[in-house]
Amino acid sequence: MADSPQSVGDLVRAYLAEQCTVLIEAEQALREREPVIHATRVAARRLRSTLRTYDDLIDVARAGGLSDELVWFAGLLGEVRDLEVLEARLLADLAELPPELVVGAVAAQIQTELSTRRKVAWDAVHAALDDDRYRRLLAELHRWRSDAPLTPEAKAPGVAAKAYVKRAAKALDKRLDRAIEAQLTGDPGADHLLHAARKAGKRARYAAELAAPVLGKKADKIIAGRKDLQDVLGDHQDSIVAAEFLRSEGVRVGNRSGHNGFTYGLLYGHERARRAAVTEQLRPFLS
Repeated sequence: MADSPQSVGDLVRAYLAEQCTVLIEAEQALREREPVIHATRVAARRLRSTLRTYDDLIDVARAGGLSDELVWFAGLLGEVRDLEVLEARLLADLAELPPELVVGAVAAQIQTELSTRRKVAWDAVHAALDDDRYRRLLAELHRWRSDAPLTPEAKAPGVAAKAYVKRAAKALDKRLDRAIEAQLTGDPGADHLLHAARKAGKRARYAAELAAPVLGKKADKIIAGRKDLQDVLGDHQDSIVAAEFLRSEGVRVGNRSGHNGFTYGLLYGHERARRAAVTEQLRPFLS
Protein backbone atom coordinates (compact mmCIF):
# COMPACT_ATOMS: atom_id res chain seq x y z
CA MET A 1 0.00 0.00 0.00
CA ALA A 2 1.54 3.28 -1.11
CA ASP A 3 0.39 5.22 1.95
CA SER A 4 1.38 2.58 4.51
CA PRO A 5 3.62 3.60 7.41
CA GLN A 6 7.29 3.14 6.65
CA SER A 7 7.89 0.77 9.55
CA VAL A 8 6.15 -1.42 12.08
CA GLY A 9 7.44 1.05 14.65
CA ASP A 10 5.34 3.77 13.03
CA LEU A 11 2.26 1.63 13.55
CA VAL A 12 3.14 0.88 17.17
CA ARG A 13 4.03 4.48 17.92
CA ALA A 14 0.77 5.82 16.50
CA TYR A 15 -1.39 3.28 18.36
CA LEU A 16 0.41 3.86 21.65
CA ALA A 17 0.06 7.63 21.26
CA GLU A 18 -3.67 7.29 20.63
CA GLN A 19 -4.21 5.33 23.85
CA CYS A 20 -1.99 7.65 25.86
CA THR A 21 -4.03 10.62 24.65
CA VAL A 22 -7.29 9.05 25.83
CA LEU A 23 -5.82 8.40 29.27
CA ILE A 24 -4.23 11.83 29.60
CA GLU A 25 -7.35 13.72 28.53
CA ALA A 26 -9.69 11.73 30.79
CA GLU A 27 -8.57 13.33 34.04
CA GLN A 28 -10.99 16.26 34.20
CA ALA A 29 -13.95 14.16 33.10
CA LEU A 30 -13.10 11.59 35.77
CA ARG A 31 -12.95 14.31 38.41
CA GLU A 32 -16.44 15.40 37.38
CA ARG A 33 -17.67 11.79 37.32
CA GLU A 34 -18.64 11.98 33.69
CA PRO A 35 -19.28 8.69 31.81
CA VAL A 36 -15.72 8.14 30.58
CA ILE A 37 -14.77 5.21 32.82
CA HIS A 38 -15.26 2.60 30.10
CA ALA A 39 -13.34 4.42 27.37
CA THR A 40 -10.49 5.21 29.75
CA ARG A 41 -10.27 1.65 30.99
CA VAL A 42 -10.27 0.29 27.44
CA ALA A 43 -7.44 2.65 26.48
CA ALA A 44 -5.40 1.30 29.39
CA ARG A 45 -6.18 -2.24 28.28
CA ARG A 46 -5.20 -1.50 24.67
CA LEU A 47 -1.98 0.07 25.83
CA ARG A 48 -1.03 -2.88 28.03
CA SER A 49 -2.01 -5.34 25.33
CA THR A 50 0.25 -3.63 22.81
CA LEU A 51 3.16 -3.66 25.23
CA ARG A 52 2.69 -7.40 25.55
CA THR A 53 1.90 -8.38 21.96
CA TYR A 54 4.57 -6.25 20.32
CA ASP A 55 7.00 -6.79 23.18
CA ASP A 56 10.23 -7.19 21.21
CA LEU A 57 9.67 -3.80 19.54
CA ILE A 58 9.49 -1.92 22.85
CA ASP A 59 12.02 -1.31 25.63
CA VAL A 60 11.32 -4.09 28.14
CA ALA A 61 12.15 -2.19 31.35
CA ARG A 62 10.11 0.88 30.46
CA ALA A 63 7.20 -1.26 29.24
CA GLY A 64 7.15 -3.28 32.46
CA GLY A 65 7.03 -0.19 34.63
CA LEU A 66 4.23 1.39 32.63
CA SER A 67 2.24 -1.85 32.54
CA ASP A 68 2.37 -2.20 36.31
CA GLU A 69 1.00 1.32 36.81
CA LEU A 70 -1.72 0.76 34.24
CA VAL A 71 -2.81 -2.37 36.09
CA TRP A 72 -3.17 -0.29 39.24
CA PHE A 73 -5.13 2.54 37.62
CA ALA A 74 -7.30 0.35 35.40
CA GLY A 75 -8.14 -1.74 38.46
CA LEU A 76 -9.63 1.31 40.16
CA LEU A 77 -11.62 2.19 37.05
CA GLY A 78 -12.75 -1.40 36.76
CA GLU A 79 -14.35 -1.35 40.19
CA VAL A 80 -16.67 1.43 39.01
CA ARG A 81 -17.32 0.01 35.57
CA ASP A 82 -18.09 -3.50 36.77
CA LEU A 83 -20.72 -2.16 39.17
CA GLU A 84 -22.29 -0.10 36.38
CA VAL A 85 -22.51 -3.16 34.15
CA LEU A 86 -23.87 -5.31 36.96
CA GLU A 87 -26.62 -2.86 37.87
CA ALA A 88 -27.72 -2.38 34.25
CA ARG A 89 -27.79 -6.15 33.70
CA LEU A 90 -29.80 -6.96 36.81
CA LEU A 91 -32.33 -4.19 36.35
CA ALA A 92 -32.88 -5.17 32.70
CA ASP A 93 -33.44 -8.82 33.67
CA LEU A 94 -35.73 -7.79 36.49
CA ALA A 95 -37.83 -5.66 34.15
CA GLU A 96 -38.49 -8.71 31.96
CA LEU A 97 -39.99 -10.77 34.79
CA PRO A 98 -43.76 -11.00 35.19
CA PRO A 99 -44.83 -8.65 38.02
CA GLU A 100 -46.11 -11.54 40.15
CA LEU A 101 -42.58 -12.99 40.28
CA VAL A 102 -41.04 -9.80 41.66
CA VAL A 103 -41.49 -10.19 45.40
CA GLY A 104 -40.67 -7.02 47.29
CA ALA A 105 -38.81 -3.85 46.31
CA VAL A 106 -36.07 -5.79 44.51
CA ALA A 107 -35.12 -3.06 42.04
CA ALA A 108 -34.78 -0.48 44.80
CA GLN A 109 -32.72 -2.87 46.92
CA ILE A 110 -30.35 -3.63 44.05
CA GLN A 111 -29.95 0.04 43.16
CA THR A 112 -29.31 1.05 46.76
CA GLU A 113 -26.70 -1.65 47.32
CA LEU A 114 -24.85 -1.10 44.07
CA SER A 115 -25.03 2.70 44.28
CA THR A 116 -23.40 2.53 47.69
CA ARG A 117 -20.64 0.30 46.37
CA ARG A 118 -20.19 2.49 43.29
CA LYS A 119 -19.76 5.62 45.41
CA VAL A 120 -16.99 3.91 47.35
CA ALA A 121 -15.33 2.91 44.07
CA TRP A 122 -15.63 6.42 42.64
CA ASP A 123 -14.16 7.88 45.82
CA ALA A 124 -11.17 5.57 45.39
CA VAL A 125 -10.69 6.86 41.83
CA HIS A 126 -10.85 10.46 43.03
CA ALA A 127 -8.34 9.78 45.77
CA ALA A 128 -6.00 8.25 43.19
CA LEU A 129 -6.26 11.32 40.95
CA ASP A 130 -4.77 13.40 43.78
CA ASP A 131 -2.04 10.88 44.53
CA ASP A 132 1.59 11.36 43.50
CA ARG A 133 1.48 7.90 41.94
CA TYR A 134 -1.10 9.12 39.42
CA ARG A 135 0.94 12.25 38.64
CA ARG A 136 3.92 10.03 37.88
CA LEU A 137 1.76 7.84 35.64
CA LEU A 138 0.55 10.90 33.74
CA ALA A 139 4.10 12.12 33.26
CA GLU A 140 5.13 8.72 31.92
CA LEU A 141 2.15 8.68 29.53
CA HIS A 142 3.22 12.06 28.17
CA ARG A 143 6.70 10.68 27.57
CA TRP A 144 5.35 7.61 25.77
CA ARG A 145 3.05 9.74 23.64
CA SER A 146 5.83 12.00 22.46
CA ASP A 147 8.68 9.49 22.26
CA ALA A 148 7.81 5.80 22.71
CA PRO A 149 10.94 3.79 23.63
CA LEU A 150 11.15 1.45 20.65
CA THR A 151 13.91 -1.05 19.89
CA PRO A 152 15.93 -1.30 16.63
CA GLU A 153 13.61 -4.15 15.57
CA ALA A 154 10.83 -1.57 15.18
CA LYS A 155 12.52 -0.33 12.01
CA ALA A 156 11.21 -3.40 10.14
CA PRO A 157 8.67 -2.75 7.34
CA GLY A 158 5.09 -2.19 8.41
CA VAL A 159 3.99 -5.52 6.97
CA ALA A 160 5.92 -7.15 9.82
CA ALA A 161 2.91 -6.34 12.01
CA LYS A 162 1.01 -9.16 10.29
CA ALA A 163 3.20 -11.72 12.07
CA TYR A 164 2.15 -10.33 15.45
CA VAL A 165 -1.52 -10.52 14.48
CA LYS A 166 -1.07 -14.17 13.50
CA ARG A 167 0.74 -14.96 16.71
CA ALA A 168 -2.01 -13.37 18.81
CA ALA A 169 -4.65 -15.29 16.84
CA LYS A 170 -2.81 -18.56 17.40
CA ALA A 171 -2.61 -17.92 21.14
CA LEU A 172 -6.35 -17.19 21.19
CA ASP A 173 -7.25 -20.36 19.30
CA LYS A 174 -5.18 -22.45 21.71
CA ARG A 175 -6.78 -20.93 24.79
CA LEU A 176 -10.29 -21.08 23.39
CA ASP A 177 -10.02 -24.72 22.35
CA ARG A 178 -8.71 -25.64 25.79
CA ALA A 179 -11.47 -23.66 27.53
CA ILE A 180 -14.27 -25.23 25.52
CA GLU A 181 -12.87 -28.70 26.10
CA ALA A 182 -12.85 -27.97 29.82
CA GLN A 183 -16.44 -26.73 29.61
CA LEU A 184 -17.57 -29.86 27.79
CA THR A 185 -15.89 -32.21 30.27
CA GLY A 186 -17.18 -30.41 33.35
CA ASP A 187 -13.72 -29.26 34.41
CA PRO A 188 -14.11 -27.01 37.48
CA GLY A 189 -11.49 -24.70 36.00
CA ALA A 190 -13.53 -24.03 32.86
CA ASP A 191 -14.68 -20.57 33.94
CA HIS A 192 -11.09 -19.53 34.63
CA LEU A 193 -10.00 -20.84 31.24
CA LEU A 194 -12.84 -19.03 29.47
CA HIS A 195 -11.80 -15.81 31.18
CA ALA A 196 -8.22 -16.37 30.02
CA ALA A 197 -9.52 -16.92 26.47
CA ARG A 198 -11.47 -13.68 26.75
CA LYS A 199 -8.27 -11.78 27.56
CA ALA A 200 -6.47 -13.47 24.67
CA GLY A 201 -9.34 -12.44 22.41
CA LYS A 202 -8.92 -8.83 23.38
CA ARG A 203 -5.19 -8.96 22.69
CA ALA A 204 -5.87 -10.49 19.28
CA ARG A 205 -8.39 -7.78 18.49
CA TYR A 206 -6.11 -4.95 19.55
CA ALA A 207 -3.20 -6.45 17.61
CA ALA A 208 -5.37 -6.30 14.48
CA GLU A 209 -6.47 -2.74 15.22
CA LEU A 210 -2.85 -1.63 15.35
CA ALA A 211 -2.01 -3.46 12.13
CA ALA A 212 -5.11 -2.26 10.26
CA PRO A 213 -3.15 0.03 7.89
CA VAL A 214 -1.26 -2.97 6.49
CA LEU A 215 -4.04 -5.53 6.81
CA GLY A 216 -6.42 -3.48 4.69
CA LYS A 217 -10.03 -4.68 4.43
CA LYS A 218 -9.09 -7.93 6.15
CA ALA A 219 -8.69 -5.96 9.38
CA ASP A 220 -12.40 -5.14 9.53
CA LYS A 221 -13.34 -8.81 9.33
CA ILE A 222 -10.81 -9.84 11.98
CA ILE A 223 -11.81 -7.06 14.36
CA ALA A 224 -15.53 -7.77 13.91
CA GLY A 225 -14.99 -11.45 14.63
CA ARG A 226 -12.96 -10.72 17.73
CA LYS A 227 -15.64 -8.30 18.90
CA ASP A 228 -18.33 -10.97 18.52
CA LEU A 229 -16.20 -13.39 20.54
CA GLN A 230 -15.64 -10.74 23.19
CA ASP A 231 -19.39 -10.24 23.48
CA VAL A 232 -19.98 -13.96 24.13
CA LEU A 233 -17.12 -14.37 26.61
CA GLY A 234 -17.83 -11.01 28.23
CA ASP A 235 -21.45 -11.96 28.80
CA HIS A 236 -20.27 -15.22 30.36
CA GLN A 237 -17.97 -13.39 32.76
CA ASP A 238 -20.68 -10.85 33.59
CA SER A 239 -23.02 -13.76 34.32
CA ILE A 240 -20.53 -15.24 36.81
CA VAL A 241 -20.29 -11.89 38.61
CA ALA A 242 -24.07 -11.39 38.57
CA ALA A 243 -24.75 -14.89 39.88
CA GLU A 244 -22.39 -14.41 42.81
CA PHE A 245 -24.01 -11.08 43.69
CA LEU A 246 -27.51 -12.56 43.46
CA ARG A 247 -26.57 -15.53 45.63
CA SER A 248 -25.00 -13.46 48.40
CA GLU A 249 -27.57 -10.67 48.25
CA GLY A 250 -30.47 -13.12 48.11
CA VAL A 251 -29.21 -14.83 51.26
CA ARG A 252 -28.70 -11.52 53.02
CA VAL A 253 -32.08 -10.07 52.07
CA GLY A 254 -33.90 -13.33 52.65
CA ASN A 255 -32.75 -13.41 56.25
CA ARG A 256 -34.16 -9.97 57.03
CA SER A 257 -37.62 -9.47 58.50
CA GLY A 258 -40.16 -8.29 55.94
CA HIS A 259 -38.00 -9.22 52.95
CA ASN A 260 -37.89 -12.17 50.58
CA GLY A 261 -35.07 -13.70 48.54
CA PHE A 262 -37.33 -15.47 46.04
CA THR A 263 -36.74 -13.14 43.09
CA TYR A 264 -32.99 -13.16 43.66
CA GLY A 265 -33.07 -16.94 43.40
CA LEU A 266 -35.09 -16.73 40.20
CA LEU A 267 -32.60 -14.32 38.63
CA TYR A 268 -29.76 -16.54 39.84
CA GLY A 269 -31.32 -19.46 37.98
CA HIS A 270 -31.44 -17.37 34.80
CA GLU A 271 -27.72 -16.64 35.11
CA ARG A 272 -26.91 -20.31 35.59
CA ALA A 273 -28.85 -21.15 32.43
CA ARG A 274 -26.95 -18.52 30.47
CA ARG A 275 -23.63 -19.90 31.61
CA ALA A 276 -24.64 -23.41 30.56
CA ALA A 277 -25.35 -22.16 27.03
CA VAL A 278 -21.90 -20.70 26.43
CA THR A 279 -20.49 -23.84 24.78
CA GLU A 280 -22.95 -23.70 21.90
CA GLN A 281 -22.45 -19.97 21.53
CA LEU A 282 -18.70 -20.49 21.14
CA ARG A 283 -18.78 -23.27 18.54
CA PRO A 284 -18.58 -20.83 15.56
CA PHE A 285 -15.28 -19.51 16.95
CA LEU A 286 -13.48 -22.85 17.28
CA SER A 287 -10.30 -23.24 15.24
